[in-house]
Amino acid sequence: MPPRQCPGCDAAPSERADHYAGCPLKDVPLAQVAGLRFEEAEAKAEQWRARNE
Repeated sequence: MPPRQCPGCDAAPSERADHYAGCPLKDVPLAQVAGLRFEEAEAKAEQWRARNE
């Protein structure tokens, strides 16, 4: 997997603006989680969700 892709769906911010359908991280901006390991992305997503509720 190239380093700047979503670990949940492999979407690359350089190629598209949003996650692929069905991605478990789809409610978090793609740029926030691209390039992270899935565990790191989940933790960052939780922080993002908490700040943006």
